[in-house]
Amino acid sequence: MFPYLEQPSLSLGNYTLYFFQVAVCTAVILGYEIVVRRGPRLGLDDEQTAGILAWVILWGFVGSHVFDTLAYYPERVLADPLELFKIWGSMSSFGGMMGGILAAGFLVRRHGWSGRQGLILIDSIGFAFPFAWIFGRLGCALAHDHMGIATDHWLGVQFPEGTRFDLGLLEFLYTVPIAGLFFVLDRKPRPPGFFLGLFLTLYGPVRFVLDTLRTGDARYLSWTPGQYIAILATLGGAALLISALRRPADDDEAAEEA
Repeated sequence: MFPYLEQPSLSLGNYTLYFFQVAVCTAVILGYEIVVRRGPRLGLDDEQTAGILAWVILWGFVGSHVFDTLAYYPERVLADPLELFKIWGSMSSFGGMMGGILAAGFLVRRHGWSGRQGLILIDSIGFAFPFAWIFGRLGCALAHDHMGIATDHWLGVQFPEGTRFDLGLLEFLYTVPIAGLFFVLDRKPRPPGFFLGLFLTLYGPVRFVLDTLRTGDARYLSWTPGQYIAILATLGGAALLISALRRPADDDEAAEEA
């Protein structure tokens, strides 16, 4: 079993900086740099990519909070509608993904990009996600903000009140090999949609299972909101991956020349 570790923190006068905050910032910066640096190799303008990505990140945070609040804490919104605007509050990973992808789709059209260019950008975000997610979920693991059910499994964490699953830790452990796989697969050109489709296909089923271990989450017909989104993500990812793999290589080459 894993030992329980207190979240590292640093006192700066009246302000306390927690490791979770550092981890999230590291994840955002790393993901941003990966997408921007891959842009020219994939035929995207690096300056436009950087500008679009900055807005994608912002709306990812907005979507993360709005979805989390509406899906998991609707009573808070009913009591105070302004709760939706407190984006520094609770967050949902699926909400962040949806907010970011929707923002990317809107912004590439506004910049006059072709559908293929937009797909390349979104796919590049999908490629960067597991690398950034390593730091995000490491922060969750040390903040212990996703505690699961009690267990005697060797993957449990020895919390002071007893051994439990730490879902942030489990996702961290799962994301590391996904990042390694993506690093290897990126050695050869892949059709647009490949990495995003593969990530959703790999992440969705595992997220569905992990949500069965959650405690205290809102449930609708016995499932958490995350489980419903996990099913949609898996199906959408599989469809996107199959479509990318079926696309003839000649089509990609012709598009590149155009």
